[in-house]
Amino acid sequence: MSTEIEERKKEPMGWRWVIVVGGAIVTLFPIFWIILTSVKPFGEWITTPVIWIPSRFAFENYSGLFTGEALQWTGLSTKETAFLSIYRGHPIYLAFIDSSICAGLGTTLSIIVGTLAALGISRHRMGGDFFPIFLISARMMPPIVAVIPLLILYSTLHLVDTYLGLILAYALFTSPYSTWIIKSFIDEIPRELEESAMIDGVSTLGAYRKVTLPLIKGGILATALFVLILNWSEFLFALTLSHHKNVLTLPIQIKYMFSYAGNLYGPQSALGVLAVIPLITFGILIQKYLVRGLTFGAIKR
Repeated sequence: MSTEIEERKKEPMGWRWVIVVGGAIVTLFPIFWIILTSVKPFGEWITTPVIWIPSRFAFENYSGLFTGEALQWTGLSTKETAFLSIYRGHPIYLAFIDSSICAGLGTTLSIIVGTLAALGISRHRMGGDFFPIFLISARMMPPIVAVIPLLILYSTLHLVDTYLGLILAYALFTSPYSTWIIKSFIDEIPRELEESAMIDGVSTLGAYRKVTLPLIKGGILATALFVLILNWSEFLFALTLSHHKNVLTLPIQIKYMFSYAGNLYGPQSALGVLAVIPLITFGILIQKYLVRGLTFGAIKR
């Protein structure tokens, strides 16, 4: 065994570094490009050949998101600027608030439902052997298939263009993910720990609350981050189930940023950069749980 390890150490590492560096470039290039575009002035967003170093840093792409008067980007005519009134009519901070409410509460509801369902499936075989497969297969259905029936139902229940409507839609279509991921963590917890707590007089629910849930806390937070990313960036439901008067999320806000001259790629990129910050912040806050959670299983039998 030691001889095999020594032989592996003698192997050249050059090709491995090429793969690692190549993968990093492919992964990080979109992030680099959106940041670069966010600081390019009007006229340098789409050019041939590509402008890698902007002539100046166009910080008006960022400031213009919050001040309606700053939307006079150089190169836009008065007519084109006037066309942006629909965009200016809904301030950026309101889009952040709407996304935070819908994505945050939708994620919370999804995690609660997913945790309860995962406990039922893992510990009580709820629905039999076929139910977990049925649950995840229902999520494999393209969301566009369910949008029209859901829109008809929402129109009947007066849930169109409401926070509650989007929250329920987000929770409904992410709960299968939450259930499956959290179930994988619960399966790693020995049942003997819960049985020992029950012998000491703790109820079944008490054993789950005091033993199981604390042990899978990292997994739940990792799942919450994954579901939050899905809900935060969701576009189809936000576009279809809202008139964008009462509720306007960030992906829809980005869609509205165009003029007769075409898409405003600079401000769109700037808003995209700002939209990522809350997700990164949440990830940093729970980073001590992510390593354990993302390894899918902390306790081995």
